[in-house]
Amino acid sequence: MPKQRILVADDEPAVIELCQRILTANGYEVECVSNGWMAIERAKEKHFDLLLIDIKMPGLSGLETAQAIKEFDPEIVCVTMTGHGTMDTAIQALKLGIDEFVVKPFTPDELGIAISRGLEKERLRRENVRLKALIPLFELSKVFMSTVDLDELLHNVVQIARQETRSDWVALLLWDERRRVLLVRASIGFPEYLSCEEAMEEGREIAASVMRSGEQLVLQDRSGSFAAFMEKIGVHSLIVSPLLVKNEAIGVLVLAKVAQGDFFAPGDVELLSVLSGQAAIAIENARLFEEIQHAYQELQKLDHMKSEFINIAAHELRTPLAILLGYATLLQEEAEGKAKEQLGIIVRNAMRLRALVDSMLNLRYLETGKSQLKLEQIILRQAIDEAVGDLSPLAESKGQSIEVRLPESFPPIVADRQKLALILTNLLSNAVKFTPEGGRITIEVKSNEREVLVSVSDTGIGIPPEEHERIFERFYQVGDSLTRKHGGIGLGLSIAKGMVELCGGRIWVESEVGRGSTFTFTIPQQQGAGELRMASGGA
Repeated sequence: MPKQRILVADDEPAVIELCQRILTANGYEVECVSNGWMAIERAKEKHFDLLLIDIKMPGLSGLETAQAIKEFDPEIVCVTMTGHGTMDTAIQALKLGIDEFVVKPFTPDELGIAISRGLEKERLRRENVRLKALIPLFELSKVFMSTVDLDELLHNVVQIARQETRSDWVALLLWDERRRVLLVRASIGFPEYLSCEEAMEEGREIAASVMRSGEQLVLQDRSGSFAAFMEKIGVHSLIVSPLLVKNEAIGVLVLAKVAQGDFFAPGDVELLSVLSGQAAIAIENARLFEEIQHAYQELQKLDHMKSEFINIAAHELRTPLAILLGYATLLQEEAEGKAKEQLGIIVRNAMRLRALVDSMLNLRYLETGKSQLKLEQIILRQAIDEAVGDLSPLAESKGQSIEVRLPESFPPIVADRQKLALILTNLLSNAVKFTPEGGRITIEVKSNEREVLVSVSDTGIGIPPEEHERIFERFYQVGDSLTRKHGGIGLGLSIAKGMVELCGGRIWVESEVGRGSTFTFTIPQQQGAGELRMASGGA
């Protein structure tokens, strides 16, 4: 730590020499003067932590000297030396902010104790100021973090900064990366004769230097190299505080006091330092939120355009596809030999294309909410057998076996027949597609009082854990290579999930890479199922 500086003022050379020896031995940095005027001049040249001064001195007394120094350095600790102090003198000294007394003649220990007590009082006072500042800062942080609108947040920052430091005006400038310039984004308190833009144009050099250094700049009483600027804009005290995020400045906060002698207190400076840090983080968060909102809006537009394209394309394809499939089927029935075989290829691929179109339309119906439930009594075994029958040729071509585990006495369920068929077909198609040749596919049904659980298991390639949720997203497949190898546009599981949820059920996957997957969906046990069974005459 740097040594604490002490300025000693006494008109007796012997006392000065004694004080210098004692204080230097105690580890302080000491400078000595012989009168009050010299003490004032030296204190203006540099900052001292403590003034040790004799009360009775010719010309300017110790109390008058201390009072004069405290006007431009209110934080300096004052300890007086006296050989004939009175109660009146003591009271006057306390009124002037004298921290400690030491009575001549004194021992080295007595002087050391007086100096230590004075410095400790100041340390405690500053700590008290800091702790008091934490209370409003905590409240301010809640205000900042609860605001995601950038303009509203910036207005709050300048308003709070002005209120907490009793500044006359405040301006907040943010760095515009595209234009490479600091722009005024919020201000408060500027008089009619001085606009914020004019003041900040004049002060751009100061703001830029603070941005580069990342350190707070405090100018009191038109001091330093910027005195001319301060006079031009009519202020006597100025603070420029950087807004830092991860040690990089995103802007500056500028505060000013107009009246002569109206200084920023050290507590203001410290509070503003913390406030600027909190504000910077809140501003960056608000910026990120705006960017996310903008990206989300763009994504919504693209999603809407994609959905519209799918809807239009699917509807426009249906009619020519139906004509193509109809004539191709007729020609296949009449053709023979090579022509019949070639027409068979056309029909199969037209059927694949029709399945894709149906998938796109089903997705559209789910998105628009046009898909409605039509509940009826269903024999689950029949529904599963129909789905297996549709996929059996493809499974047989790959040497796969499909096993159904369902008790013969399993009671009928109440569900939407078309949607249940669509769910089963999509899950079975997915299992057949991603299970290698010679693999095994199992459909198993269980039930409880609340729901029926249907599982489709395979011995396929499996799915990594991080993909378990994403595979139900539209147009998503695990890896581009799978899309190229197995085909499809990644709608099957998305449609299955949408249909299951429309029916009031749930769907999930359990899988391990290289060991296959199990997709399970539920069908709620519908209330009133018994009435439906009675009405249809079923058992």
